[in-house]
Amino acid sequence: MTAVDQTWQARRTVGPLVQTVVHTATLLRSWSRDPGIVVQSVAFPAFMLLMFQLVFGKSVTALGSGESVYGNTGLVALVGALYGTIATAMTLIAERDSGLLSRMWTLPVSRWGFIAGRLTAEAVRTGLATIILFAVAATMGFRFEQGVASAFGAWIVPMIFAVGVAAPVIALATVASGIQSVQLLGGVFLFLLFFNSGFAPVSEYPGWLQPVVRNQPMSPAIDAIRGLTEGGAVAGPLVATIVWTIGLLAVFRALGRARIPSRVAGLLILCR
Repeated sequence: MTAVDQTWQARRTVGPLVQTVVHTATLLRSWSRDPGIVVQSVAFPAFMLLMFQLVFGKSVTALGSGESVYGNTGLVALVGALYGTIATAMTLIAERDSGLLSRMWTLPVSRWGFIAGRLTAEAVRTGLATIILFAVAATMGFRFEQGVASAFGAWIVPMIFAVGVAAPVIALATVASGIQSVQLLGGVFLFLLFFNSGFAPVSEYPGWLQPVVRNQPMSPAIDAIRGLTEGGAVAGPLVATIVWTIGLLAVFRALGRARIPSRVAGLLILCR
């Protein structure tokens, strides 16, 4: 018998950009088949907007800070981003516990691309949900009074916000011992939901609470959406929203560099 030399082709490394695009598309297809994510991202925000307008609409408008539908639409768009990240974090925990993530790291793929793909998918999911929410809000009097360019900006703001809030949620999902840890974020999100400039004007909160309400991450994003649709300040709130997003990404990059624990360092691309 003659020995036959076998040569194996070297595995080609998948570039970060290709990995990002492929992973984003894969996640979006998977999420579209998950009833929990669809409900949290689309049905829940539309229902919440309807309830807010029916219960608080006239009262908030009477306070003199503009038509309530503009603030409520911005608020609910961000709530959809918040609670949508919890639903997608559940899928990440399942992937981790099943060993799927460990197997993925044996492939010639970019970890940078993996996390970038998840963040991009969160932004796209939020963008699609926001389009549907805007369509629902239009039946309640919501209009893009500042033109097409501003309407596009109002659509982008929730996507920017989603990227920022997804960073800590994804980081927690990589180290959580179970889904209960991630579900605890619902309590934090409830605080953000009820203490912001969309739920009521900042001046209506107690004086000691006003700085917290004014500077929490949802308020500038809501103000930016209101300014881009109904009219008002845009530059300041928009810059504050971007700063919040960059800050959240930077904080969890620092945590990844500090290696707490190794699983976080393995998943957070921002640490590489």
